[in-house]
Amino acid sequence: MSAHDLLREYQGHIVPQSYNAGFVALSYVVSLVGAGSTLELINRRTGLRGLFNHLLLVSSAVTMGGVSIWCMHFIGNRAIDLANGEPEMQVAYSSGFTAVSFFVPILVLLTAFIAVGTNNTVSWWRLISGGALCGTAVCGMHYLGNASIDNYTCVYRPAYVVGSAIIAVVASNVALAMFFVFRAMWANAWWKRVISAVVLAGAVSGMHWCAAVGTRYRLVKIKPEGNEPSRTATVVVVICLSLGACFIIAVSAVLRARNMRKSALRAQQITLAAAVFDKAGRILVDPDGYIPSTVVTDSFLEKNTKEGFSIGHPLFHWMFQASRNWGMISSLVGGMKQHISQLPHTRTHKDGRHGIQLVSEHGEMIEGYDMIFRELFCLAAAALADRLREDLASIGVLWDEILPTGANGRRARPQLRKPSSAGVITSDGSDVNEDSHGSLDLAEKGVGAWQQAYGRGSLMFLVHRAESDRDSERFISAGYRFAELHQVSDLIRSSMQIQSHEFETKLRDMSTYTGEQNQNPPGVHLGFFAIRARVSSGFEVLVKKGARNLLPTMPLPLKSLEDWHMHYIAKFDNMPMSKIAQKCKEDSQRSTREAEFAGQLTETIKSLREWTQEPLFDDAVLTSTTVRIPCRGEEGRAEATMIAMRLVIPIHSVLTSPNCEFVPLGFFKMRQMSEQFYQEFTRGVHREFGHVVKAANRRGESPDSGAGLSSNLWPFGRSDPPKGARRKGKSMQNIAGRRISSPDSTRSSSTINLCPPADVNRTRSIDSTDGSGTYQARDESSQAAPSYGGIMVFQEITIDVEEGKETGRIQSKGSESSDTITIEKTNSTTSPAAGIELQSMGHIGTNVQADIGGRNGAAHFASFVDVLFAETVESR
Repeated sequence: MSAHDLLREYQGHIVPQSYNAGFVALSYVVSLVGAGSTLELINRRTGLRGLFNHLLLVSSAVTMGGVSIWCMHFIGNRAIDLANGEPEMQVAYSSGFTAVSFFVPILVLLTAFIAVGTNNTVSWWRLISGGALCGTAVCGMHYLGNASIDNYTCVYRPAYVVGSAIIAVVASNVALAMFFVFRAMWANAWWKRVISAVVLAGAVSGMHWCAAVGTRYRLVKIKPEGNEPSRTATVVVVICLSLGACFIIAVSAVLRARNMRKSALRAQQITLAAAVFDKAGRILVDPDGYIPSTVVTDSFLEKNTKEGFSIGHPLFHWMFQASRNWGMISSLVGGMKQHISQLPHTRTHKDGRHGIQLVSEHGEMIEGYDMIFRELFCLAAAALADRLREDLASIGVLWDEILPTGANGRRARPQLRKPSSAGVITSDGSDVNEDSHGSLDLAEKGVGAWQQAYGRGSLMFLVHRAESDRDSERFISAGYRFAELHQVSDLIRSSMQIQSHEFETKLRDMSTYTGEQNQNPPGVHLGFFAIRARVSSGFEVLVKKGARNLLPTMPLPLKSLEDWHMHYIAKFDNMPMSKIAQKCKEDSQRSTREAEFAGQLTETIKSLREWTQEPLFDDAVLTSTTVRIPCRGEEGRAEATMIAMRLVIPIHSVLTSPNCEFVPLGFFKMRQMSEQFYQEFTRGVHREFGHVVKAANRRGESPDSGAGLSSNLWPFGRSDPPKGARRKGKSMQNIAGRRISSPDSTRSSSTINLCPPADVNRTRSIDSTDGSGTYQARDESSQAAPSYGGIMVFQEITIDVEEGKETGRIQSKGSESSDTITIEKTNSTTSPAAGIELQSMGHIGTNVQADIGGRNGAAHFASFVDVLFAETVESR
């Protein structure tokens, strides 16, 4: 029939219609692709702020409104054949209404997704509001799209209109509820998201076809001849948008697979992770449930058969202290990057930390391996800080445990072998040997010199607590979420292949790691000092589980011990617990002050025995020597008094206490050190890495220039320089003049620069005082930065002021060796507590005599641990 005949037959009448099954199925597939990509994008949205979150919000609205609804509608309308498929009788569209119908649902869905929110807890009124708006967008787009039909008038049946609206709203609510409930429970596996997408696509398709069945088309005019290209263009747009949605799903799947592969690789390496907790104790994870982590190195190269990377290793002790001095370390990061980049690499990599050749072709370890390992740790922490958009100084402190990761089984020692073929470096910097069927070479040797039979890695944690809502919001804006520990602990454990079945308990220990509950309160305590020889070498000490810096202790109801307390305790020296209890019971019947103290001591011993739940406690003996232990105070670090029960546990004995565990004695001692130890650590760092900073400065490079460049190139990174970088000009300069001393000591830590810059005037009298406690030059503006890599001598100074026959000795408790300067007091009114930065000896005058005693290093600082250890070993 001609167009004129068709118009004469059907004009003003309802045109018969039929449906093409292929286009019906295609329309649902298009809607499913759009719904799936929408849920994938919403799943990665973590907050209401941040450019990345805004981009995800807009993208999800476009994929839902533009692909799942709009594209599905026009593909579905292509399935409707009118007048037995006569070309002149098919639907023609108005371009203006078609464009409007594309943008309206997107705007409505923006409102819907904002209403749903991103909270981890499910808000039902938000879900219902969002579902209602989503259903409204589906219905609105359908009827707005029908309004763009140019050659027909649509006739609707009210029952079908109401039914389609109910389908759209109810199905949208069900789909969103399923998705967000799964998301809040961290049970959002891919197949669960697919189910939610199927239901959401069913809401769109169900509404469309319910309304389409109830729609009749009354002919107004014949389709214009030039409308076919417009209809074809609509199909092209639909195809392009659908392919874009498919691309989003594909990229998301690839990223998820890549993250899983990275986690599997890191499980075989030494990895550093960031455990960030909010005030509620929730942990920071990415949208996939992974905690931020990065590789320190492929494996630890053991220098002998007894050495292994553990909390008892000196390198871990150094890293433990470094994580508590990030403010100082941050000024050295740039020099460390420069030094690492100059090391031999197996191949060029964008991150100089990867692919380092730490073992030569002859199987010899690279020179300065310990220093390189320390640098890699610091650079890994800096990389985590950059990823979290934090300053290095705020990234957190190192947790006092190393978790094994990777394949089950006993870890094999790396065996030196002759290289068979060169390895291939992956994008993660790991070395994969082509002749070993893809097995990882964990020794970072570059040429295949080391092999490990069983892949086994180590995982360390930097623990940080976000104390304010503002800090938490900043992490959320960076693309992370806070999750309950019980929801993600198994997910983290499986993804990182952590070989610990009590990982959730360990996470809870981390969440309170920096709290006051891990410090002893002031007062008097009864402690249990028990040591056991280790199979390999050294000793280990019994500590509280979850607080490995504390001995098992129980407080006595006393603020301090008096002399008569000490005389009474001396009666029980080397006496076992059973006899002490019997003796105290006899003394408690006396009507004296000793009777009261005896009763308190008996009850405290009983309480400590019940708390430890360890039968070996019955063999402990009391030592009459009381010691001073660190405790929390109102003004920072303070000391408490401890009466100790000591015991040497046989090496074959098995610990049964659920509240205690063993840690290496050296690690425990390191955590009890005074501030002199921290001062010595600062000096050691600058002695070791000062030349690195000097070399970097010679090249005219800023220490943090690399990090700043990467942040500027990445649109979602921080644009402002890190605080550590802004402080770098001052931090290094002020370290040398820093005075660290105990409240009851007037000893100062001073620095003699034997090579002072020639242009710096340092002629200031020694009796000048300064409120800052450090001796400074007159000309502040001309003070030069320290020349790292030169000769710097660090000394502890004891000042003896002699006037006539009276001598005032200023002493500091706990010092082993010190330097002494004797000064004949003339007209000076200087307070002996003033800090002194020494100049050339001739400048001070002829009345000064120096007695210099060398220091043997931080490891030789004495603490209460040495006292108790010596008594415990000698009493065997």
